[in-house]
Amino acid sequence: MTAAALATVVAAASGGDTVASVGAGLDAATSKSVSDANTANSKKAARNGDRAEAWRRLALKEVRNKLKKELRCAVQSFGQVQQYFLRHPCQKLDQLLFVVQDTNGNTIAGSVTWVKMPSAESAAQLRGLEDTYGSGDVTPFGTEVLEAGGFRFTGKHYRSRQDGKLVVIAETDPVKGSPSDEFLKQVADVADVLPPP
Repeated sequence: MTAAALATVVAAASGGDTVASVGAGLDAATSKSVSDANTANSKKAARNGDRAEAWRRLALKEVRNKLKKELRCAVQSFGQVQQYFLRHPCQKLDQLLFVVQDTNGNTIAGSVTWVKMPSAESAAQLRGLEDTYGSGDVTPFGTEVLEAGGFRFTGKHYRSRQDGKLVVIAETDPVKGSPSDEFLKQVADVADVLPPP
């Protein structure tokens, strides 16, 4: 499925609740990076679990989300990451897929994965693998949920963190429009600090 088709699926799935354009002048402001202060405030809201406020601080609105809990780590991964899970099973894996839009309909898909490992050491090893481009990944379930077979996360707009036994992985990619790479990374930065469900 093309990115345009995915955008149609997203709009339909959200009940047509898309934000209308208020002028081409806003496109540059909302598809490019936002100020450090807004990013900091967005992260603060995200840490508190307030996604709506986090996205508002980035001039975005969430139009769709889907959370799946207790996924199977080895099944929900590929490459060296999958091989690692086969040798070191995780204790828990939850994933969130979200879709956000700016005022001109630039659409961004994001995935956040929370992986709880048996120890901080195994969590650090997993994060090291995840942070190595091309080593595999925990597969976002969202493309299946949206029936968007042609859409894939590229891993180019990626952020990870470790908190003891917990590894959090966030990825974003554009579905429609032309958000800047810097802005896509900012959205991933914010998503990565969201607390586990």
